[in-house]
Amino acid sequence: MNKTASLILDVGGQSVMALLLDDQARPVVEARRKLTTSERENQVEQDPEELVDALLAVIDETLAAVDAADSAAVTQAALAVQRGSIVCWDRQTGQALSPVLSWRDRRSLPQLEHLGEQAEAIRQKTGLRFSPYAGAPKIAWCLIELPAVRAAADQGRLACGPLGSFLLARLVEGNPLRVDHTLAQRSLLWSRAGFDWDPWLLERFGLPLDILPPVVPSRSVHGRLRGQRSAVSLDLLVGDQNCLPFIDGRPDPDTLYINLGTGAFLLRPLTEPVDDARFQCTLLDEKNSGLWALEGSVHGAASALNWLERQHGVSLPHERWQTLRQDVVTPPLFLNSIDGLGSPWWQPGPEPGFVGADEAKTQPPEALLLAALESIAFLIRANVDTMSKSLPRPQRVVICGGLSRSDMLCKLIADLLQCDLHRLEAVEGTALGLWCRLQDQALPASHFLPIGFKTAPALDQRYRQWLALIQRATTTRLLPV
Repeated sequence: MNKTASLILDVGGQSVMALLLDDQARPVVEARRKLTTSERENQVEQDPEELVDALLAVIDETLAAVDAADSAAVTQAALAVQRGSIVCWDRQTGQALSPVLSWRDRRSLPQLEHLGEQAEAIRQKTGLRFSPYAGAPKIAWCLIELPAVRAAADQGRLACGPLGSFLLARLVEGNPLRVDHTLAQRSLLWSRAGFDWDPWLLERFGLPLDILPPVVPSRSVHGRLRGQRSAVSLDLLVGDQNCLPFIDGRPDPDTLYINLGTGAFLLRPLTEPVDDARFQCTLLDEKNSGLWALEGSVHGAASALNWLERQHGVSLPHERWQTLRQDVVTPPLFLNSIDGLGSPWWQPGPEPGFVGADEAKTQPPEALLLAALESIAFLIRANVDTMSKSLPRPQRVVICGGLSRSDMLCKLIADLLQCDLHRLEAVEGTALGLWCRLQDQALPASHFLPIGFKTAPALDQRYRQWLALIQRATTTRLLPV
């Protein structure tokens, strides 16, 4: 093994991964564990103990797969987690007192009604939209609804915060209580002016400061991982979507970065701040008063395909995907409002479904799948077109994530954007971005595969029909979703 190998830890919505990358960002050893997710109505949660056990297991498996002589050379580790997910725990014992409330969880929506008039002030302070996807309303819900959380608060033992904070407390020696700036921002309790927890925001959400971890730089010596024979130091903690732009060493303002996972996230680094309420202003790096990106969100990516399987029993192997555009002449239009419409609408949207529901019942599975995949590409196109009203159109598009493995979906996106894509081939973009930021260098060009585009008049016409339907189904009033 190369002596500069790094341990990369990625906690996603469906699995956790540990990966050893060498000095050229090539994978040496990889281990994964699936996670169980409970979904009912607006509640999306995971078992924190299952998550910790899975993460410890993949760390042990990865390091055990190398020779004992070489494992000592793995001295650095980095951790990325989903940004809006939160946990409450006992700061003395480390025991979780709540489930992991996923970023997709919207159970706290009723508790936001009294803050509606202050939504714009919250956005101005944080750079992010007032939304139940953020951490603050989830923490407030736990304090109201969970007796164990209330009891720990009364006893001065309660810690609450982003999932990354909880994992640090459980994975690192000394049980550190801390959180990085990128995760703190997603809580809606962190201000752009102070680069710290904000008293005004804490008061709005009714939360005490003493339950929150101190905010520290993402790149810090967070501590040594537990139980390892070698001294593996966790030196980077960051929100998962914030990693991808660092594959270029320093995020490139002319590039649009797209991560296709459970949801799809679009990040456009900024040369100077842009105030656009249709998008989020996301912190990428806290250095020098912050490096920022304009961020768009497509809530229904892989989750839309999961919906299609649950509601219509459609689940086709990936080899069948490649010929869908040849096999299906005119697919139906799918109104993809899974988990609500993200940017640029930020509304609950119409009920997800196919236009002409009765007709859709007679469509073959291939047509329904193509419609769902097209809807993901349509949502991305709508975001790019809207971003381009504030910024020049991107000169380059980098795409990654589980769904980017579909050549057909990537070609749909390329044809709709009329732009070549550069797909990350080796491993997921979050892991590669973590490695690049940990090593402070750009990703070698060998990791990219170009995907060209062609003109597609029929696809463009379907997009315009779909967009008109979405626009008619929504209003101009911006709602938290």
